[in-house]
Amino acid sequence: MARLLNKKVIFLLCFIVSVFFINAQEGNEYQNTKDYKDPKQFEKFRKRRIVIAAWQINQLKEGALVVKLKTNIKQIDAFNSHGEKDKAVEKIIETYIVNKNIMMAYLDNFKFCKIYFIYSNSQDSLLKGARTGIFLDTNLTIDPNISMTEKFYLIAEKDFAYNSSIGFVKEDSAKFVRENGNPSGGMYDVVIKNKYGHQLKRPFPYLGGFGKKIVGYLGPIPMYYKYADNKIIYGVDKTQLFDRQQSTTKNFKPQPVGFKTLLLQKGDVYESISFGVEQLNDNLKQFYQGNPKPEEDKIDPAIKPFLY
Repeated sequence: MARLLNKKVIFLLCFIVSVFFINAQEGNEYQNTKDYKDPKQFEKFRKRRIVIAAWQINQLKEGALVVKLKTNIKQIDAFNSHGEKDKAVEKIIETYIVNKNIMMAYLDNFKFCKIYFIYSNSQDSLLKGARTGIFLDTNLTIDPNISMTEKFYLIAEKDFAYNSSIGFVKEDSAKFVRENGNPSGGMYDVVIKNKYGHQLKRPFPYLGGFGKKIVGYLGPIPMYYKYADNKIIYGVDKTQLFDRQQSTTKNFKPQPVGFKTLLLQKGDVYESISFGVEQLNDNLKQFYQGNPKPEEDKIDPAIKPFLY
């Protein structure tokens, strides 16, 4: 009798746990999309994202991609406030070199649409309507003569891709919604987001560069630079890793006379970033070719609040 009772208790516990697990999964699915709870609503969501993605890619073709570069200003200020001037200078140099590699990788490999560069602390100004006084020239300084005339733009930055905690958000509430969630993979060379900082959704190809074209070397990579009178002299070596692989000694080029060396991880060098940008450019081109611009008068009025 006792054994029978124990079996019933165990069965009941298993049932409760399974129900809880199923409900939790359904709850997470709803939380992660905010758009559907059943197959009928899922189909509606699927049609919505297809139309939105087609609209976005055609707008981007005629618009602009704004690449956001980090300043690391908080970390630099923290070093300075603690009297660690040398670490602050090293972080300034590192930030400059990484940003220079990113910029040149885009300028050489991204051809899909017009492209601009800003520092991360200028994104709010851009969102509020600034179209001059925030864009960077090839020396990574703000050039007041650079202006963005395109009305539509998307943001690109090096980031993790997330299992998004939000679905499509109407524009009237987008600025109040923050995207949370857990990283779904490693660091991507490119993650494309809308102007409110929400990563885009499939089928739009919003990711570029997971896994690197240059393999076989995992150690730090030397960057050669000069620093004097608060001025950084650095030339992007576009074949550094390739040249090392082709050499008989498998060594990097020696440090030039009068230069210093900064070591970077492979994901921050030109050749690695170029792979992600080139991949993104190809994916955008292919998606654009397969998705003609939706006719405005045929778009479901319920979808139009998500087109921004």
